Formats: sequence, structure tokens, C-alpha cells
Amino acid sequence: MTLTLDGDSESREATCNHCGRQYSTVSSFVLKDGSVYCVAKTALHDHDGQEAWIDVVFGTFEDGVDDHISFGCRVGPVEASPEPAATAVNAAQTYGDSAFWGQKLTREEALAHPRISEFWSVVDFLLVNEPLIEHHVHHHS
Repeated sequence: MTLTLDGDSESREATCNHCGRQYSTVSSFVLKDGSVYCVAKTALHDHDGQEAWIDVVFGTFEDGVDDHISFGCRVGPVEASPEPAATAVNAAQTYGDSAFWGQKLTREEALAHPRISEFWSVVDFLLVNEPLIEHHVHHHS
């Protein structure tokens, strides 16, 4: 499986509802072997260190098709680790319900879902290949 970005990701600034600080949102379209695979929405926060909250939507991205499913994770500092770690979380927590998000999996549902390994592959891909995410998680000072 070869994952690639479909062009440059789109970045926007927003204000955090919890702390009032500015943060970036990054929207990425991911292709698998050259075909549409998923959409990732990432929020890059600086709360207790650099955090990336990544939500990934799998499904058919055509009008009239209602098969979307969303996974979520937090990537950032964890206790007793010098490196950031990824932890599954409830998907799309800060977004309202819509057909785009489809079924927003809870942490427990995601960990038991047959597509969980695909989700982690997309997260790993974004952490290495999406420059804004990679820089925020690994190089931001």
C-alpha cells in the first residue's frame, strides 16, 4: 500500500475554546495507490506540550454515498517517554454531527474495529509526510 498526499494540505488558524490560544487546523486528502482513500483533519495545539489531534474519515467520497466512518487520536507528550505517543480517542470530538464524519467511533469502538490498523498507518504517514504536522510534533520549540 502506497499512501500519498493529494496536493498540499490546507491550513487555517483558529482559537482554542479551552485555553483561548491560537492553533492551526490542517486538512489533508490522502490517496492510496493513487485513489481517494481518506480525509484527515488535524488540530495542532500547544497545551501541555505539542499536541496533534488527528481525525481520519474513511469512506466513499461521492455524492449520495453514506458510508463514512471516523477514527481519532491524540499525538503528543506522555508520562515517562521522551518521544511523543499516539493514543486513540473518541473521533471528531469538537465537530458536530454531519454526513461527512459519518459514524464517529468512540475510543473503545475504534480499538475493536477491523480498520484500526489502516487508521494507524494513516497517522504514521501523516506524522512523517505532512510537513506542518511533522514539524509541530517533532521540531516545534
